[in-house]
Amino acid sequence: MKGLGIIGVGAMGGAVARRLAVSGIISPQAVILADKRKEHLDRLAEELGTRRASVPELAAESHTIIIAVKPNQVAEVLSELKRELTPNHLLISLAAGVSLAALAEGTDKAQPLIRAMPNTPCLIGQGAVVLSPNAHVSQGQLDTAVEIFAETGKVWVLPEAQLDAVTGLSGSGPAYVLLFLEALIDGGVASGLSHEDARGLAIQTVLGAVQMAAETGQHPAILKNMVTSPAGTTAAGLTRLEKSGIRGAVIEAVLAAAARSKEIQREQ
Repeated sequence: MKGLGIIGVGAMGGAVARRLAVSGIISPQAVILADKRKEHLDRLAEELGTRRASVPELAAESHTIIIAVKPNQVAEVLSELKRELTPNHLLISLAAGVSLAALAEGTDKAQPLIRAMPNTPCLIGQGAVVLSPNAHVSQGQLDTAVEIFAETGKVWVLPEAQLDAVTGLSGSGPAYVLLFLEALIDGGVASGLSHEDARGLAIQTVLGAVQMAAETGQHPAILKNMVTSPAGTTAAGLTRLEKSGIRGAVIEAVLAAAARSKEIQREQ
C-alpha cells in the first residue's frame, strides 16, 4: 500500500492509525498524521513510529487520505487540501452527516470520495464499518479502503442512501447494547450478586450470546427459544421484557437515530 494520510487523530482517527501501525499491510513510515493539537500529534507519531506533517504536505505524499475531523471542520480541511489534490487521490471521510455531494463541492474535481461509517468497537478491532463510494472510485481504490478498515473490524460496502439507517443501527447500536448490559448488571446486583460478579457474568453472557448468533448463523428467535422452557424462569423474564415494550423501544431507537442522522445532514 502506498502513502496513507490521516487528518485528525482523535478517538477514531487515532484508532485507525494504531491498527494500521501494527497491521503489516503498510509500513508505519508510510503513514502520515496531521492534527492541530501538536503535542497530541507528536506523542502519537512517536508511539507508532509514523510521520507527521501539515495538511498540504500530507496530501503531497499520500495516495489515500482519511479525514477524521468533526463535521464542522471538514470544509476547512478540504480548503487546505484542495491545491494539492489530484484525481488520483482517494479521500475517505469519517465525518457523520457530511454527504458525498458536500465533499465533492469542497474539492472542485472529479475526486474519488468515500464516506465511511465506523463504530466505537473499531477502537479494539471489532467494529462494523460501512463504506459508500462515489462514481469516481475505482475498484482498486475501493479494495484499498476495504483493506484499511478490515484492520478495525468487518466491512460492508453500501449505497450512500442507506447510511442514515446504518447510523441508526451499527453507528449508534453499541450504546443500545451497553445500556442493556448496564441494566443486566443492575438486575444482578438487585438480585443479590456483588457488582463484580454481576458485571463479569453479564459481560460473558452478552459476549456468549452474540458469538453464538455469529457462529451458528441461526435466527436470534431460534436461539432464544433454545433457552426458553415452558413456564420456566426465562419465559417469565421474557414476558416481562415484552410487556415493558423492549422490542418496540429498540426499533424506535434505531428509527429515531436514523431520522436524526438525516436532520444533521440537512443542517450541515
